[in-house]
Amino acid sequence: MTTRTAKAGDHIELDMTFTAQTLSDKPDGYIAGIASTPSTDLYGHRVTKGAFDESIKRRGLTGPRGVKLLAYHDWHRPSGVMKRLETVGDNLEIEAQLNLNIGYVRDMYEAAKQNGGLSYSVGFMLEDFEFVDEKQEKEADYWLVVKQGDLMEVSVVLFPACVEAEMSFIKHMDTTSEFERALVAEKLCLSRNEAHRIALFAKRNLHLFQPKPPVPVEGESPAHPLLDQRQLQPMTALLAKAKAILSDRKGPST
Repeated sequence: MTTRTAKAGDHIELDMTFTAQTLSDKPDGYIAGIASTPSTDLYGHRVTKGAFDESIKRRGLTGPRGVKLLAYHDWHRPSGVMKRLETVGDNLEIEAQLNLNIGYVRDMYEAAKQNGGLSYSVGFMLEDFEFVDEKQEKEADYWLVVKQGDLMEVSVVLFPACVEAEMSFIKHMDTTSEFERALVAEKLCLSRNEAHRIALFAKRNLHLFQPKPPVPVEGESPAHPLLDQRQLQPMTALLAKAKAILSDRKGPST
């Protein structure tokens, strides 16, 4: 077998296939953002860059000992699974998939969407740390430095200790975009721009697409939906049929 050393100016052909996936391609309930930064938090703590790297490597992101995704630091409320948790630059970045089949997770997801995202907070055990001494205390804006911690969980919270630990992305279905694509696919619009204008019009005038209430018969007051006897007719007929069957089973009374 002969080997050849490449040099500057050589033409090299590579047959490689790349699969690019952006956050917009993720399923509903996919979230991302910053879980921790080295800035001083509201409690006077400063978590150094990479303080949780060893713990994340040791624990992993799945399995019984993996770093958990929780709701509001409640250990009884697992909320999904971590997809990425790593130090990038100075910050600990997070990507995770919420489990939208769980009721309280769905509620949290809806709140996050309505508020344009929530925040993150880390829960960990101290491993290597130091206190700021009296000489530095007057100059420093923190009193505890976390050099290394055993990261147990990352929580979605309303008010984080680290104000920079924010949710920067939350995936949810964009029904307007789906509507636009459907208009073009069905050839009702010739371009996406035209479909976009129609979708915006429909969004601003949803009342035009709502079914009109039935016109009341002259001389009758409109009935409340819960008191409308016509809505009860199918159920009344079903109850009458059930009573007849039960009566036949009992036989004639003596």
